[in-house]
Amino acid sequence: MPVNVARRLFLQQIAQSVGQVPSLNPLSFGPRILDMTNLLSPQQAADMKNRTLVVVQLSGGNDGLNTLVPYTQQTYFTARPTLALAKTDVLPLNGDVALHPSMTALQSLYNANHVAIVQGAGYPNPNRSHYESMTIWQTASPDESMQTGWLGRYLDNARSVNSSISAVELDALLSPTVVGEKERAMAIENLQSFKVAPLSRQNQLSDETTIEALDSIQCSSCQEYNSLVSAMMEAGLDAMTASDIVRQAAGNYQTSVTYPTNDFSNRLKLAAQVVSSSLKPTIVYLQIGGFDTHANQTNTQANLLKTVSDGISAFYDDMDSKGKADDTLIMTFSEFGRRVYENGSRGTDHGTAEPMFLVGGRVSGGLYGEYPDLTNLDSNGDLIHTVDFRQVYASVLQDWLGVDSTQVLSSQFQKLDMF
Repeated sequence: MPVNVARRLFLQQIAQSVGQVPSLNPLSFGPRILDMTNLLSPQQAADMKNRTLVVVQLSGGNDGLNTLVPYTQQTYFTARPTLALAKTDVLPLNGDVALHPSMTALQSLYNANHVAIVQGAGYPNPNRSHYESMTIWQTASPDESMQTGWLGRYLDNARSVNSSISAVELDALLSPTVVGEKERAMAIENLQSFKVAPLSRQNQLSDETTIEALDSIQCSSCQEYNSLVSAMMEAGLDAMTASDIVRQAAGNYQTSVTYPTNDFSNRLKLAAQVVSSSLKPTIVYLQIGGFDTHANQTNTQANLLKTVSDGISAFYDDMDSKGKADDTLIMTFSEFGRRVYENGSRGTDHGTAEPMFLVGGRVSGGLYGEYPDLTNLDSNGDLIHTVDFRQVYASVLQDWLGVDSTQVLSSQFQKLDMF
């Protein structure tokens, strides 16, 4: 049997198998998302559809007060006799706030107008449980429980308009953020070892070359395979092509940028490899943990913030060197900030509002929102948020990804003009 005939039979079999899995069927019902790129010029629409959103989850609850420091407010120093950062050590952004001294790399990007910082991000009636609050940020639903993440819902709807849209999470397990009702990201923990395998072949193919090629592809997780098959089939590609793309991205990737030698930066380099491959994912998701600083916070947070700052800076430089900085946006978030007053263990306990960072070549750099008032706290003695985090999501969805945010967030939120 000729190779092209055997290949077509194999693809037909995959298509039939995929069709039997409800979660992999293309959307054929329900509301379709409004593609805002239809309102743009052809060039603007083309530019927007080449964009990638990289979401960095800071797990544990990052202390916002020592990240974006109100270094001119005496209340800050009074509340934190051992944790407050000295005025001479911080990295001033203006006369009111400064970055943690470990964040020199992000300061340089900020000074180059490539970093937007959203002050006081949070939501009404804040929850101080790690799990509950993280779920709220991941689903974008503070008021009711939802089984889908905000980017999962984006995938559900957006792929009904543009089937080439895909998403990856750089971890062994998927975050709820990127899981929709019908669609989900694929998990890639290690690009070099990521391969896909054929579904069980009920119809034996006689072409020895095709059989050998299929049998040589080993599967470590069917979840990644099924997600990839769904995306590739709808994009007009097949599973073998996708596997080739992934492996070639690992083998051929070259960069002049030196990434720091730590796990977080390794994942960002992996993100650069995936973004630069012909898979061209619209969403990349990764996380770094360790921010739950109840005790001995000073050194722990300093090391973490340096890791995040240096890693994001290296990733940005890598994208910039490849002409992709204008098409790539990095956004950070944590499940909550910390309390204003330090505890008795030289640490801080679970709090509320926090800063968010957005980094990219098209970002309109600067500070957005108002810094929370340290003298006007809520009934629990915590910061009152000044920006609903769903305003940031709405801005990203509509102004970066080019879709109607209300279809994803179920309500309309005032955008921030960050792009």
